[in-house]
Parts: sequence; C-alpha cells; structure tokens
Amino acid sequence: MVLIMELELKRIHFNKDASRDFISVLKERVNNYFKTEKLSARGNVAMALKSVFLVSVVALTYAFILKGFGGGWGVLGLYAFLGFCISICAMNIAHDALHGAYVSRSPGNRILGFVMDLFGGSSFYWKKEHTVDHHTFTNIAEHDGDLNAPFVLRLCPKAPRYSFHRFQHWYAPLLYSLKLFHWAYFSDMKRIYKIFTSKDPNFLKPPKGEVFLMIAFKLLHIFLFLGLPILCLPFPWWQVTLSYFAFLMGAGVTMTTVFQLAHIVENVAFPLPDTEGKIENSFATHQLATTSNFATKSKLVAFLFGGLNFQVEHHLFPHICHTHLYKIAPIVEATAKEFGIPYYKNPTLFSAIRSHFRTLKRFGAGDTVVCCKEERV
Repeated sequence: MVLIMELELKRIHFNKDASRDFISVLKERVNNYFKTEKLSARGNVAMALKSVFLVSVVALTYAFILKGFGGGWGVLGLYAFLGFCISICAMNIAHDALHGAYVSRSPGNRILGFVMDLFGGSSFYWKKEHTVDHHTFTNIAEHDGDLNAPFVLRLCPKAPRYSFHRFQHWYAPLLYSLKLFHWAYFSDMKRIYKIFTSKDPNFLKPPKGEVFLMIAFKLLHIFLFLGLPILCLPFPWWQVTLSYFAFLMGAGVTMTTVFQLAHIVENVAFPLPDTEGKIENSFATHQLATTSNFATKSKLVAFLFGGLNFQVEHHLFPHICHTHLYKIAPIVEATAKEFGIPYYKNPTLFSAIRSHFRTLKRFGAGDTVVCCKEERV
C-alpha cells in the first residue's frame, strides 16, 4: 500500500515500443473498413433513430408518473423503470457524446452530454474521470478512478482488505444501487462547495459557464423528478420521495453493474507500474489485457447498453460511435490473435455477471494476485 501511495504522485508511462506494429496494423484495418464502406465513424441514422426512441420512452414514462398511473405502487414501479430507462439513455447518448463519438462537432457532443446531468450526475466531472482517468489508466490501482470505491468494497487485488469483504459479493448490488445517490448528492455537492470555498492555488476550478450549468441542471433534476411530482401527484410527499429513491436506485444499479462487467471480471489484469511509474505493456496492449467484452452476439444487449458490451473496441477507439463497434470487433479480435495479444470476452450477459461476482468473492476472500507484468489475475 505504501508503494501505491508513492506511485500516485508519479506519472504513468506506457511502453511506446511494445506492440507498435499491432496498433499500426489495427488502425489501418479499421480505417480501411470505414473507407471501404464509405461510413463516418460518428453517429449515423440508426443512432439518431435510436436516440429518439429512447428519449421518447423516458418522456412517456415520466408522463405516466405525473398522471399517477397505477396508484401509489404503480408510480413506485414507474419511477424504478424510469431510472433504468434514463440510465440506458445516458449509456447510449451521453456516453458516446462525452467521448466525442456522437457527432463530429464538439458543441453538439457537449449538448448531448447534458443527458448525464439530467440523469443526476455532473457530465463535466464524469468526462474527466471516465474519458481521461479510467480510459488512460484502466485497472491501475490509485489511478483508475473506477477502482476508488468506498472501503466497504474491494475491487482490485491491491486494495486494503477487511474481514467483512468476504461478504461483498452479497451486498455489492445494494451499494451499486446507491451509487447515483452518492454521486448526485455527495460527490457533486462536495465539488460545488469546494469550487466556491477553496483557496488552494493548485485547485483547478471549472469554467464559470460549466459551474453555472452544473448547478442549473442539478436544480432542474431535483425539480423534475422530485419537486414537480410532489406538487402534481395526490400522494403524501414521503411516498413520492420514496419513489424517487427507487428511481435513483434503479439507475444506479443498472449503470454501475454494466460498467463493472468489462473490467472487474475474471482473466483481466490489474497491472502495477514500477518505481518509476512505467507500465511494461504498450497502451493498446494494456487496454486488451485489462478489458473484457461480453454478450457480443446479443443485439438486445448491444442496443440497451450502448455497445458497452464491446468494451475492448471502445477502449481502443473511444471516438467511434458504438453503433459501429460490432462491425470492427472481428477486425480487432483477428488482429489481436495474429499478434498473440489476449482478447477476453464472456459469451453472455449472465456469464459476465457471474464472472464479476466470482471476482468480488475472490477479492473479498483475500486474493492478492496481481498482474504486474505478464501475469494474469
């Protein structure tokens, strides 16, 4: 743990010479695919139609809620379903947009990224922590923000272990369901407070426009999903608030679980840099070693989860819209096999879920095996 804390202050360096031929060949083949098919790597008509459909489902569900459809229990169920639907919108629309993969122009992607803010969390900070930290330092302890879970979860071999972690594969879903609540009402609020109060000269404050939008969307989220329903529905405020919590839990458990299925599963590596902050693998090889696809044959999974089941391709080509990933996946897999580089995947959604919880059980039991170089977890 001391080593990790020392390395936290060092820059991470990937081996630029390793697997240089692999990434050069792979990029050429992927680029040739788009040239041959005369396609843009950004969103297409299918992506636009899909977005309209998903937003329509969210709007219709929200309208049913304001009408009090199904009474108290019906509204509770609709709120939970709305949480699932809006998380699907975030994974499909905002995720691609914040990677610059939806449209070719930055302002358009930024506007579409505000779906994440409507969802409850700050897209400004999520873009930094996900598209930069996670995508660069995938599965590297103390650098990949996705591994920085509260102490009650042990998500990598180098995290501290406590006796109660042996039960984490049982209680993890409950914590996943609380993720959005923590994100929206603790992490973001803490950041907003720090923006206005910090006197630390090294603290980088967001642009004033981003701060304004962050606060405005936070208030809009609270008004739309809590305030307005309390005003419109013929139910006690506490009953509507309980339904709102069902919304947060439905969205939180959906998004958190899906993102875990690519990196906190069996076979993938958890590399550690050496004392100088160097990673032995190249950046591309590192992404393949730390990432796993799942359910790549399922059109339903790809449709619902915004192509996040093709995480290998997404990590190698984050600027490509997810509607294209299933087409370039065979190119990536074949090229990886040609160069002797691992390409991990679980055949179904349920096999990936089982693999994730088996991994949680292993880490909770005290598994400290870690991929520092060529070893695998």
